[in-house]
Amino acid sequence: MPRITRGHLIKKAVFTFITTILVPLLFFVLLELSLSVFDVGKSFDYFHEIDINGVPHYQENPDFADQFYPPSLNIDPRENTFSKERGPELIRVYVLGGSAAQGFPHKNHGLDRLLETQLRAALPSRKIEVINTAMTSVNSHVVYAVARSIPDNSADFAVILMGNNEVVGPYGPGTFNENFLANITLIRGIQALKRTRIWQALDSLFLQIKPSEAKQDLKWEGMQMFTDHGVSHDDPRMESVYGHYEDNLTSIIETLRNKGMHVLLSSVPVNLRHTAPFLSVHRPDLSMEQLDQWHELGSKGSQSADEKNWDEAITHLQAALAIDPDFADTHFRLATAFENTGNFQEAKNHYQRALDLDALRFRADTRINQIIQKVAASVENDTFSFVDSAAAFEQASQPFQPGWNLFLEHVHYDFSGNHILAAELSRSIMSNLAAPDDYQPLPDVEVARRIGYPNHDTIEEIKTVQAMILRPPFPGQSNYAELKSFLEEKLESVSKEVGSPMDVVQRRRDVISSGLADWKVHFELAVLNRRLRNPSAMYYHLNQVIELYPHNRESYMKIAEELSKDQKWREVIPYLEQSLFYTRGDEKKIAETIGWLGTAHLRTGDYEKATDLLLEVTEKYSDQIGLTLRAYGNLIKDSRERGKVKDLGRHVEAVQGYARSLIRDGKDKDYPLLYKRMSQLLAMSGHTAEAREWAEAEGQ
Repeated sequence: MPRITRGHLIKKAVFTFITTILVPLLFFVLLELSLSVFDVGKSFDYFHEIDINGVPHYQENPDFADQFYPPSLNIDPRENTFSKERGPELIRVYVLGGSAAQGFPHKNHGLDRLLETQLRAALPSRKIEVINTAMTSVNSHVVYAVARSIPDNSADFAVILMGNNEVVGPYGPGTFNENFLANITLIRGIQALKRTRIWQALDSLFLQIKPSEAKQDLKWEGMQMFTDHGVSHDDPRMESVYGHYEDNLTSIIETLRNKGMHVLLSSVPVNLRHTAPFLSVHRPDLSMEQLDQWHELGSKGSQSADEKNWDEAITHLQAALAIDPDFADTHFRLATAFENTGNFQEAKNHYQRALDLDALRFRADTRINQIIQKVAASVENDTFSFVDSAAAFEQASQPFQPGWNLFLEHVHYDFSGNHILAAELSRSIMSNLAAPDDYQPLPDVEVARRIGYPNHDTIEEIKTVQAMILRPPFPGQSNYAELKSFLEEKLESVSKEVGSPMDVVQRRRDVISSGLADWKVHFELAVLNRRLRNPSAMYYHLNQVIELYPHNRESYMKIAEELSKDQKWREVIPYLEQSLFYTRGDEKKIAETIGWLGTAHLRTGDYEKATDLLLEVTEKYSDQIGLTLRAYGNLIKDSRERGKVKDLGRHVEAVQGYARSLIRDGKDKDYPLLYKRMSQLLAMSGHTAEAREWAEAEGQ
């Protein structure tokens, strides 16, 4: 028997390692690279790098959230386009978090814009950019993925404001589309796999073989989607939730600091005073007799409160708590009673207890803010600051707790709340920029003047909140009637303050003349002047928008629309071409713009270029039925007008083949006007008999 040497064993071990680990690993790496080259799957980085007129820029990736949510939910990042290069005069700030940090419902008057306004006022010689990466319904698992994919050394500061969605966000026990997982390493491993092209290719193949699950076809319905997923305070899964939050928060801070940013961690203010619990849960061992006693005491407490007999109400509600000490709404009503007797400390205690016991956990609870403070205390403060926004909200609300003075409902800030957040964050940023000790943020009235708050958008945003609260879980709140009344009064007062479009234009003039208006003020004035039929003023403000912020697609499209009406087709073309940089892969927007460019080139006599563009719409974007038919219509009309009989016949044959394929695939139901539109196109082409056939087929 041959003698087995040590060298032989080493060679065998090396061979085993190569064949069982290294070769398969190399295979998967090469496969991943190959799939990427052939554009299989998609990138889940938060930002894409794009080239705009020879200059590298970052632009948000609309697919980012699809690694956590079904694409049908359309949970997208805010639109952001900004230069990759950072000049010495630039101060850039990222905002990370959920919908409260995003600014919902105020699209243009949220935290990011108010913070930018404060910093512009404090540093007039510097360029300020606040990039809001926050998204609806996300929690720390998603924000961790955002932080990981933010480019290195791309900003000076990063603000973290998160904690409301830890239970209802991805991998939380109260979510609707992901299974709860207690192991954070497993969660991160699953997300890493989802980001690979191999996983995406296999997932796509599996979906072709197996019919789509219902969750893949979900449509966003807001908080109503979570109402069947209550989680009580003593649910054992909550310990994992808090552990995940702390681990993610620590990792996010470390990641951002390693990327060269000073991190500002904010505590999370929530509406304590005016948000009754969404779901109160009885203790499981409550007997029927005890439940009857509890109901009787609660009823007496409510009656006493209605009669403003607060001491008596407190007595009844405390007796009810003695029977069922963890019923959230009893604490809320008791807090209200204590508040009305002037015992604000007891009121605070019970408001917080009502928050912590609420089983539909849409608000950051006491434990979340305690974790924030714990993590903040453990981080070295050389590139880190803690901003206690919750304490600032409480101070601004004294002697009461934060409520509708700063919020619109449970967590989303009104202008006054966003102002406090922005002011506190600006103090922290300025202190880290070695600003004078006597720095004072702008008062709320001046900030409102500079950003044009409120405006007509504000009216619509309050209506959005009104529509939102008509659906669960809001109608189940014990103070639901008061919430509806508050929003009705808010809408009435804001509508009066805004006034007519001419009133708004008049108010904005002093901001414009002072040179303090940002691009969003100019955009608002462009829209208003268009409504007031003042085209010269509209053009002026749209051009100001492009000068101040050249990355807003709507500005280019509005200018193109007005120039088209004036038949200034040569001037239209460069605006449409520039707008293509901001379509963000949206096929409808791309097809619309390319089709419009084709029309513009037809009008300028560049028929070859026009034909290429219009055919591109029909070939690449045939799912956009209305735009494809419009492109065919322009091709048919042009061919007939110029006497191009052969081209006309080819286009007529192509559009009929296209329409028949839609019918064959059942897609005519997605476009009810197909038969009528085909009849019009064929009549325009001179094919009257076939036009009649399409018209007659419409009713069949």
